[in-house]
Amino acid sequence: MSETYELKQLETDVLAILAQHTDYRTIIDHVKPHLQKLLLNDHLIPGEYQAPLPTKYAQYLLYKSANEAFSVIAFIWGAGQVAPVHDHLVWGLVGLYRGAVVEKRYRREDHGEAAEPRYTIREVSEVTAKQGDISFVYPPDYDIHGVANPFNEVAITVHIYGTDIGKQPRHIHDVATGDSRDVVTKHDNASPIYS
Repeated sequence: MSETYELKQLETDVLAILAQHTDYRTIIDHVKPHLQKLLLNDHLIPGEYQAPLPTKYAQYLLYKSANEAFSVIAFIWGAGQVAPVHDHLVWGLVGLYRGAVVEKRYRREDHGEAAEPRYTIREVSEVTAKQGDISFVYPPDYDIHGVANPFNEVAITVHIYGTDIGKQPRHIHDVATGDSRDVVTKHDNASPIYS
């Protein structure tokens, strides 16, 4: 039986990657195999953090490096729960730990300073992600998506971002109007589950 891949080892591995690379896509390509190993850890998320909140998806900070160069977050999606269309403004990976979600990808199309609206958000793809699948985000072209759990069972996604995403200023996008608003999506726990 193989050893469980732990968060301390992930920190060593990710910080080594970040010391060698600055290109977002290269970072994602190198971090992805480590997220694949992490998703196999059946004890990664304590049971008390696996139930959805009644009104929105839960966002629990599992771990972050001391320098906040990256963080690991668990999102718990109840049946029918949706995240609005949003960006991240940093690299990130999303792995399916349990269940399934639907991810819609969008691209921002700028029309110029004088245009009204200045930009539109256009859907470019949709995928149903299942346990073990990994997606990614990074600006500027692969950064906007929306996630939903239209299924009857709880879904859990594990995310690795190139910052503490619970402090990261970013945007929610209105696909119909092209408007956006600033947002910071804070974690639902005050401190990391693991330190």
